[in-house]
Amino acid sequence: MRGEAGAGGRAVSLFPGEQVRDRLVANHVREGRVYEGFLFVTTQRLAFAPWPAAEKRGARPFVIPYTEVSGVDVAPRGTGWRDGSRRHRLQVTRSSGDAELFVVTRPEKAVDLIERARCGAP
Repeated sequence: MRGEAGAGGRAVSLFPGEQVRDRLVANHVREGRVYEGFLFVTTQRLAFAPWPAAEKRGARPFVIPYTEVSGVDVAPRGTGWRDGSRRHRLQVTRSSGDAELFVVTRPEKAVDLIERARCGAP
C-alpha cells in the first residue's frame, strides 16, 4: 500500500492508484452501540476510521472492498435512541448478508456517492 488519506489523526492507507472520493463524518452502529469516526469512500472500498475516544470504547477500524458490497441503501427509522435508529441511516449490505449501519448527514446522498464510486463514475 502506498499513500495515506487522513483527517483529525485518523488515517487510511491507500493502494497504488486508489483515491479518496469523499470523507463522511459517520457513526458506525454495532451491536446496539454507536461509534464515532470517519467513513472514507475511495475508488476501491469503504474504510471506517474511528475517533480515538470511540476506539477506547471498543471501536475498530475496518474496510469493505466494493467486491464484498451487495447493496447500499437507506435503512428505515426505528424506535431506539441509543443506536441512532430514530434517524435514517446508511446501510451497506455485504455479500455475506451482514449489514453495516452508519448514521451520516444526508444518507440519500451518501448512497449515491458510494454507488457512483462502486461503478467508477465521476
